[in-house]
Amino acid sequence: MNKISPENFLLLKQSSNSKAIISSEADFTYDELRKKVLVTAKYLIEQSISQYDCVGILGQNKVDYVISILALWQIGAIPVTINIRLTETEVQEQLERAKCSTVLVQKEFLEKVEGTQINTLQLPFEIKESDSINVNEKINLDDSAVILFTSGSTDKSKGVILSFKSLYNSAVNSNQLLSYTRSDRWLASLPFYHIGGFSIITRSILLGLPLIIPDSLSFENIKTSLNKWQPTFISLVSAQLNKIVDENFSPNSELKNCLIGGGFAENDLLKNASELGWPVNVVYGSTETASFVTALLKDEIIFKPNSVGRAVPTNKVFIKDIDGNEQKPFEIGEIVVQSNSLMSGYLDKSETNEIIKNDLYYTGDLGYADDDEFLFITGRKNYLISSGGENVNPKEVEDALIEHPMILEAAVFPLKDKEWGEIVAVSIVMKLKSEKISEDETKKFLREKLSSFKIPKKIFFEEQLPKTELGKVEKSKLIERYKFTSR
Repeated sequence: MNKISPENFLLLKQSSNSKAIISSEADFTYDELRKKVLVTAKYLIEQSISQYDCVGILGQNKVDYVISILALWQIGAIPVTINIRLTETEVQEQLERAKCSTVLVQKEFLEKVEGTQINTLQLPFEIKESDSINVNEKINLDDSAVILFTSGSTDKSKGVILSFKSLYNSAVNSNQLLSYTRSDRWLASLPFYHIGGFSIITRSILLGLPLIIPDSLSFENIKTSLNKWQPTFISLVSAQLNKIVDENFSPNSELKNCLIGGGFAENDLLKNASELGWPVNVVYGSTETASFVTALLKDEIIFKPNSVGRAVPTNKVFIKDIDGNEQKPFEIGEIVVQSNSLMSGYLDKSETNEIIKNDLYYTGDLGYADDDEFLFITGRKNYLISSGGENVNPKEVEDALIEHPMILEAAVFPLKDKEWGEIVAVSIVMKLKSEKISEDETKKFLREKLSSFKIPKKIFFEEQLPKTELGKVEKSKLIERYKFTSR
């Protein structure tokens, strides 16, 4: 078993001749990677980036993305990962909220930052490799390591601040479950701008393991990478696993574990993947917990269908009612997490205080635990939708819809789906019953305001929305009404 050293954030303890990055673009040992990172760090200093500066990164999974992250850590700056699928307005809003001094952008995404006054540097950098800085030998685990944005219960995405301690403890907890060895290799199969993909970087770097970077995250390139480089670990969302099952694609011979997260995964899908030889493990967690906090192991799927497993040491999971009292087995309540990998907080401290209480994280998810402490998720307090690994805030979509002059009300909710895990659905009430608007017109209207993954895949038209006597929309009734329409 590899020893996890915090100093590895700064590339201090890894074996020099061990493989660090494997890709068709570049192939580095840790010694070669260290040199690349130090040269890049010197270049960033020359571009007036200094300790504690927040620096945006906008790009696909590439070698230069990883080098940039590590170079920023060398100078004590804080990377802010930005989702490439966001609109220009959304990108700039997140950069401004994180108070980014500079943004590093791959060429194909430059247009998303054209309107901003923030200093822009194009990736990959053109750097002379003759000069570099000395390696930073000090790591403060309490310092902020990265800011990632995730959807929340408000109409704005939330900026999650993760410290080096959060990322380190997450990797240690992961090792307790998966028992990494020196022969292991991680495939970067999820976007680096989400915690699922970012944690693949940190686990690989902290353990001194090779990070395999496919040419893209397309299904064909993932398959090619599995066959060519024989990773032992991979993380997927249910949409990716669904394609694997549909194509009857078997895993590479050396694959030990396939982690499935990012939202709901049908039990039939997991069973079909297992029959194809995929060693699937269901995991549950969030950006706020720096990746997964529970896991359902491949041998447990048959015995605990639809569960997301038990808490991974040293995490603890509680089920609490509205008054904060702990629920008995099989009683539904809010899922509350105790974890040493918990975030430092949100960019907006008031939002932090709403969900972090006495060092416990109130997830907003609803569920129950059985007699064996296996966790089952039944829904969400705020109906946050996780579709294909992307989080969608219902209120954001609802606010965009009611800007249409013909729409009176809109209620956005999730529906379970075999391919996407969940899809975005909406029920719409028109201002005048005599007026009509087509699904295509509705989607066209939204495309001008929202990213493509936020556009509802199912649109229903209602004479009125189901509501409580206090006037609150009962989304649970809409979910029940339409639950069989997406499968």
